[in-house]
This record gives sequence, C-alpha cells and structure tokens, in this order.
Amino acid sequence: MNNFPQVYFIGAGPGDPDLITVRGRDLVARADLVLYAGSLVPAKVVACAKAGAVVADSAGMSLDETHALMLETTRKGGLVARVHTGDPSLFGSLREQIALLDRDGVTWAIIPGVTAAFAAAARAGVSFTVPETTQSLIITRLHGRTPVPESERLSKLARHGSSVAVYLSADKAGELAAELRLAGLAESTVIVIGHKVGHPGEAIIRTTLGGLEHSVREGSITRQAVFLILPGETAPQVQSRLYAASFGHGFRQAERPQTWPRMAVYAMTSQGLSLARRIAGMAPADLFAVSRLAGDGVRGFERIADQVRANFPLYHAHVFVAATGIVVRSIAPLLQSKTTDPAVVVCDQNGEHVVSLLCGHLGGANDLARRIAAHLGGRPVITTATDTARKPAIDILAQDRDCVIADPARIVNVNTVLAEGGRVTVHDPDNLLGLRGDEGLEDSFEVVDDPQAQVMVSWKTEEAPGLILYPRRLCVGIGCRRGSSGDEILQALASVMADNELAPASLAMLASVDLKADEVGLLKAGRELGLPLEFFAGSVLDETQVPNPSERVREKIGVGSVCEAASVQAALKMSPKTRLIVPKTIIGNVTVAVCLAV
Repeated sequence: MNNFPQVYFIGAGPGDPDLITVRGRDLVARADLVLYAGSLVPAKVVACAKAGAVVADSAGMSLDETHALMLETTRKGGLVARVHTGDPSLFGSLREQIALLDRDGVTWAIIPGVTAAFAAAARAGVSFTVPETTQSLIITRLHGRTPVPESERLSKLARHGSSVAVYLSADKAGELAAELRLAGLAESTVIVIGHKVGHPGEAIIRTTLGGLEHSVREGSITRQAVFLILPGETAPQVQSRLYAASFGHGFRQAERPQTWPRMAVYAMTSQGLSLARRIAGMAPADLFAVSRLAGDGVRGFERIADQVRANFPLYHAHVFVAATGIVVRSIAPLLQSKTTDPAVVVCDQNGEHVVSLLCGHLGGANDLARRIAAHLGGRPVITTATDTARKPAIDILAQDRDCVIADPARIVNVNTVLAEGGRVTVHDPDNLLGLRGDEGLEDSFEVVDDPQAQVMVSWKTEEAPGLILYPRRLCVGIGCRRGSSGDEILQALASVMADNELAPASLAMLASVDLKADEVGLLKAGRELGLPLEFFAGSVLDETQVPNPSERVREKIGVGSVCEAASVQAALKMSPKTRLIVPKTIIGNVTVAVCLAV
C-alpha cells in the first residue's frame, strides 16, 4: 500500500482566501483533483489550483459521488485535495468519507483550518478566556435535522458560565435566546454574531441576550452565522498572570512586588484586630480588617475573600486572626504551587494557637508560626511530617543550600522516607549540598556514587528517577561588541547552555568588564534572566589566569580576557574553589564562558 497520503482533507478557513493555511494552499496547488464545498467555500480559495487540475464543486453531490471522484483520481496515481469550510473536524462529514477511503485502501491526512468562531472573535477583538471569569470554550449547535443529545442542550451547557460558540443555528435566534435564559444568563450577557465571516458582505454584530432576536432580524440573518456567547466581556478587568512581572516561569524569573517583604495581617473582630496589631509589630506588615474596623492604619474590606484575592500575590506571608474554615475558602481558588505560593498562618483571636496552614517549608509558614507563637506566648501548630518527626526536610535543605527543585511533585517521596526514619541516598559528586562532613545530617542522608539515587544534585540537565536539585553555582562571563542587543546575548547564552547540557536553573550570576557597565543589551539580559550582573575592573581581569587570552582583545580594551576572566572572578565571589567548564565560545558578536563555583 502507498504510505503517503493520497487524499488530503483541508480546512479552508471561514472564507477569506488568506485564512487557509500555507500548507493547505500548497496542497491545493499540487492536487490533480480539487473537490470543494462551493456552498460555503468561495471559489477564490481554490483559485490557486494548477492548470489541468479538475476543480469540482461538491455542493450538489452525494457522498457516493464525491467518493467515486476521489477513488478514480487516486487509482490513476493522482493527488486529491478535499477542501472543507473552516476546520474539517468540526461539523463536517469527515468520518463517513474516511470510512469509505479506508474500505478501499486509500491513504489520507487532515490539514486543520481556522474555524468561524475564531475568525469572528478576531474580527470583533474579543477573547473567549478571561482571567478569573471563564477559562473554557464550548462549541455546540442547536438541534436541527441532526439531533443534539439531551445532555448537550444549550440550556445545560451555558449554565457553566463558560464562553460558548453556537454554530448552524442562524434561523433559530428565538430558540437560542430561550435556551440561554433557561440557563440563567443575564440579559446583559454580550453576544457577538459573526455573519458570513470571511466572505464578501461579512458582518460582525455586537449585541446582548436582550437584543439578540432584534439584531438577527435587523441583519436579515438566516444562514452562515456563528453566535459567540461571552460572559467574560462584562467581567471586571483582571490582568492575565502570564505577563505579570510577579509571575515566573521557565523563561523568566518572577519579579517580586515592592510589598513582598511585608506580611498581610487580617482581622474579623475588634478583639482579633488587637491581636493583629501585636503580630504586625513583629515585622513590616499591612493590616486589613472588616470595614467597620477600618482606620488608624487599618485598611477595610467588605468581603475577606475579595481582599485576599487582591493581596495574595503581593505579600510573602498572610496571617489571619480568624476561623480556619473561612481562610481555607478564601485561599483555595488562588493556590498555584508549593514552590511559589506565599505562607499562610492562622491564629485564634486569643493567640493561643498559631497554625501553619500553607507552604510550611518553602514558603516559611512553619518558621513564621513558631515566631508568632513565641511573640504572643501561644502554641505553634505544625503538622508537616518531617517537622513532627524532628527530621530535616529536603525542600528546606535545598532552599538553605540555594538549590532549585526540578520537579516539586517528587519532594513528597523523599520527605516520606525521612519522616519515617529512613536514610535518603544522594548523588552529589561535587558536594554542592554540603552533606559530606555534616555530622548532623548523617542519620538522614547517605552520599552515594550512583545517579539512580533518590536525590541527584547536578548543574547539568539530567534525566533521573529521583528528585533533581540544581545548585545555583554557574557564573557566566560575557563579552560583546558595543551595541549588541539583549536578544542576541540571550540567544548566545541559551546556545552555549544547550550545547553543553547546562541547567538554566543553576545560573547564579552574569559578569563582564567594567567598560560594559552601561551596555544596554547586557543589562537587559540580566533583567530578563533575573540574575545579578557583576562588572570587574580591567586590571582585575588582566591578572586572572585563563586558558584563552586574546591579544586582539587586549589591543582594543586593554585586557587579555573578558568572558573567561569575568566568569572566574564571579565564581570566586561565591567560593574559593572554581572550575572553568565552558571556555570562551564565540557566537556572532558575543563571547561566552561558564565557570562553576565549587
């Protein structure tokens, strides 16, 4: 059998010839038979067909007739482009056609396309997903000659409060409105109608549930319409976390807000507020209380859940003088990860019990609960297993030794062994975790020469069955021509890291010569990576022994080495023992060297 596709099902997009994919257009241009649904796909979309190709409108054909044409072409060794409106996988006859091709041994492939809902949203300038309002999109239709399962009735789907795109229902505006009302949607719910999207005469109509039927009548809409139900359009403006400076991910470290070093302390009663003031006296803090208690340095709130939602990413710790239940309900929707969430501590209004509720280890809630309890004369309530067993926790050890945890989900396995009194095996060839010689940890950890250990400490990208810790010990020296962009510097560094299998999480510092202290691209690279930049005097770098000094560099700036010497000097600031692991590497206008602080 021929292993290459003989028939391509191609998504033409909503109608605009420019919205078919490049691959789809290329295949139409190569095909010997172009079979398109002319009732929905404009002829312009397939006008790129080659001379001599058979271009046939399938609007008046039956399934057997279209299959016969495809079979005839493929048996002659020809290529078929079966062009569907929008995306072939959505409200099309794809399964039936594929079944016949499979029966007759004809190979096929699907090329996706832009569906009308996405094109209409783009034309209207709206978003289906809105932070903290809706994160889902439902694509459906009302019943017609093709029935809709009872479980998928629009009145049931719309109750979720998600965005909804309704297809194939242009002549059912009254029924559409009735279903949405039955779902409990407000009359002010925004609805965008995309009529003949991508075709001549396209209309994008913005209306509401209350005005839907009138808008359909005024627009004379009877077919070729998609309805976008958008509950998020009337929601309060909440910025997406993805590009917020405080939101870190694999490509950018989080920039903490200025309030981060402070605590947020909350009170629900006047007695609780008195205790909250005592807690706030321990360390920099901001006080929040129910609105009737506001004033004199206390910010008021109507609903604690709303205030917590606004505050949660702004403070490193949240301390509540309140019932645990109300705190749990307030923070539950906000939780992201034990590695990034702030500490949460709860006190009763008498100050007798101080509960570490969230992020006891990495967030510091256990330590904070102990300090607050000591300050108030109360009792800390700590429930983490390693603490109750009086054993070290691997996440706390990693934090103390400045290591990044590769996969926090694996922490629990290691801490369970420790809590049960077992010893955890650790592979750490350079002793970067400092376990060798630490008698206080010998009962809990065993250093082994085995990469299959329960914990691996490495500055290289590794695959291992256990928990991987990346110590921040890699110091990067950078030299560059004047005017090199930040992107060029970042790309050069990324290339060196990848080529040498170095873990980005182990980066500790960037360094260069003091002549580059005002280099815009270098400063930008440091900001993007969230790393400190060290600039060394030329005389210091010139006295540093390196393997690849350059007389040409000396002639230009007066020192024999920039990147190698700077990387070594940066590493020396961290440890008296260093090792140059990547010598000078030239990438375009940038030179990079990497030194390990052992």
